[in-house]
Order: sequence, then C-alpha cells, then structure tokens
Amino acid sequence: MTRQAKIFSILSLSTAFCISMVGFRIYYINIDYSTINSAQDIVSSRGMTFLFLIWNLFLAWVPYWIAISIKGFYKLTESKILSLGVIAAWLVFFPNAPYIITDLLHLHNRFPIPHWYDLMLIVSFAWTGLMLGLISLHEVRLFVKQIYSEKLSWVFTIGSTVLCGFGIYLGRCLRFNTWDILTNPFELIQDIMLSMTDSMALKITLIFSIFLTLGYLTLNVLMDNPRENN
Repeated sequence: MTRQAKIFSILSLSTAFCISMVGFRIYYINIDYSTINSAQDIVSSRGMTFLFLIWNLFLAWVPYWIAISIKGFYKLTESKILSLGVIAAWLVFFPNAPYIITDLLHLHNRFPIPHWYDLMLIVSFAWTGLMLGLISLHEVRLFVKQIYSEKLSWVFTIGSTVLCGFGIYLGRCLRFNTWDILTNPFELIQDIMLSMTDSMALKITLIFSIFLTLGYLTLNVLMDNPRENN
C-alpha cells in the first residue's frame, strides 16, 4: 500500500469515527424527530445534534481531493495555466479544513451529554479537518516545487497559510462562506477591503497563519523524512 493510500485510509477512519460520535450523541439525547418538519427545523436544532460538524468536515475534504488530483490533472492537460486554476480552486476551499478548529466555540454544557464527550467530539472533527488541510497543503507544495522551484514552493506555502488565516476570519467573524465568491462577490470584496485595517482581522490572520505554518513544518519533516539516519 502506498503512503498516500495509507494516509487516505487513516483520514477515512478518522472521519468515520467523527460521524459515529455525532450519531451516538443524537441517539443518546433521543431527539423527537416528529418535531422536525423542515430544513429550518434541522438548522435550529444544530446546537443539539452537531450535524453541522459533518457538513464542515465534508467541506474540509474538498481541498484534500483537489490536492491529490492536481498532479494527475497536470499530466492529462500538460498546462501550467490550467493547473494554476486548479491551485486557485484549492486555495478557495483550503480555509474550510482548519476552520473546524473554531467550532470549539460551540463547546458548552449541554445536559444530558457529558462535557468531556462534546469536547472530544469537536476536537476529533477539528483534528481531522486540520490534518486534511495540512496534508493537502503538502501535496500542493510538492506540485509547485516540481513544476516551478523549491523557493517558490515555500513562498507559496507561507502565502497560503496567511490567506487561510484571513479566510478563517471571514468565515468565523463575518460569516462568509466559500459560495459567497459566486453568490455575493461585491459584498465580500467590500468587506475584505474594510478588513485590511481591522485590528481583529489582522490578529486572527496572524495567529492562525503562524499556527498553520508551524503545523505544516512539523508535518513536512515527518512526510519528507520517513526514515531517520542513525
């Protein structure tokens, strides 16, 4: 089994574990499904069911799938320009992966679920999302290194973590999502321009970009040096 297949298997197991924890939580609180008659009822019950975490984790898989497909796409098209378009698409979805870390803000005492259970549930989703994001970043960096240069690949990596940190700010604080690029571009651009001078935006971007960069550097050492020379 290749290393990529092993990583995919572990990420799949981790995702299954996350979903099973949500399933057990819903079973344990014994929801009265007769009270749910519309999608709005599902949304209003999100604090009880935590189903939104499954959707967030699905979005975290998108940049991973794009990243592991980019080399095959390049071999098929042999076009750097089209590949840049795929990288741009990856960059748009990339913040969705580590964004799940901010879902820890939803951690509250919710009887009858033990507090520790909800902590482990959200942390499991956040960890899986973070790994999906960092591994996808690694795959894209290796592609940029192969097509362009080592130096440019690291410039791209740092730039990606900074943009990702800013994307997390847009999602958590301003409540924008990926689809707003298509459905609400003018308001999105306007708020991005205003955020350039917002101290909170700068702080969140800085903290998350440093956190993601350190996380990636750790992952890069483990991925690029599977055997230690004694």
